[in-house]
Amino acid sequence: MDSISFTSFGLVVLDEIHFPNRKPLTNVLGGSGAYATLGARLFLPSPFSRSLAWPIHVGNDFPEDIAVHLRGWDTSLLVEKESDKPSTRGLLEYQDTTFGPKSFKYTTPVLAIQESKLRGTALLTSKVYHYLASPQDMNTRILNLLALREQEGILDRPLIIWEPAPPSCKPENLEACLETAALVDVFTPNHLELAAFFGQSPVASSDRSEIERLGSKFLASGVGPEGKGAVVIRAGENGCFVQSRDITSQWLPPFYTADMAEEQASKVVDPTGAGNAFLGGYAIGYLQRMGNILEAACYGSVAASFALEQVGMPEKCNEKDEELWNGASVSRRLHQYMARQELLQ
Repeated sequence: MDSISFTSFGLVVLDEIHFPNRKPLTNVLGGSGAYATLGARLFLPSPFSRSLAWPIHVGNDFPEDIAVHLRGWDTSLLVEKESDKPSTRGLLEYQDTTFGPKSFKYTTPVLAIQESKLRGTALLTSKVYHYLASPQDMNTRILNLLALREQEGILDRPLIIWEPAPPSCKPENLEACLETAALVDVFTPNHLELAAFFGQSPVASSDRSEIERLGSKFLASGVGPEGKGAVVIRAGENGCFVQSRDITSQWLPPFYTADMAEEQASKVVDPTGAGNAFLGGYAIGYLQRMGNILEAACYGSVAASFALEQVGMPEKCNEKDEELWNGASVSRRLHQYMARQELLQ
């Protein structure tokens, strides 16, 4: 583990998924950490995949077949296992068969990864860190992380990507959110979370001009050191909206769009985790494209497309000398998407 490119502090969750009039699915791998790591892993085929540090915190009931599956991703997997506690589990209930309206709740206490566990490990050298946290928790965690790195003599700043925890997205937390956004490099709520900070309804959250207006409030307040960070709003079927003070704000469509042929559009099965996967892909795109945030967002859009194609995680296989996910080439899909956006160089 000489050089670490990406580390997610997001959760690994075992989901129980309920659909109307169907048998529930159990032990479905999920969580922001799992999907963000997937998004990064898509663009780092083995052996480069070992630069992904994947710290996970699980309980005594974590299924061995899932552990074997995760080891098959060939990442630098670090498992902290509790002998007397259950794994983090969640209940995801869909109201209909369209994978649209849904509710989620944790059914066991959350097992998180703490920065202190990184002391003395190569994980402290990571180039990018991904978090899902409340503004108050995020503030503390950034300071802890940077202090630990400084103690180890690591003085260069990592890229810090922050998606706000959905329950914390309330008007009373807006001021704390603006303050914390100044400490991170990428502030990235989805459109619903962005609207919730301003007390707006979910219906209003899909209005493109309103997304732009609210995102600009964060940019004006300052994101990242010296205000040089980016705001990336993940907006579901509208794609994503990317802004920074250095570039003209721009919308990018999702990989799968509503006007595609029915065969392609039908590949969209379940949006769960797509936003998290976007951020893992974004991180690797940022590193591989020399900090170009538009091109990084292209990586993110492609990563999200693989998360959408099934319930749970896509399947990896090898064909000749190339890794395929769900039978598709990640690099070819990226090339196709960037050609559509006329961003190929």
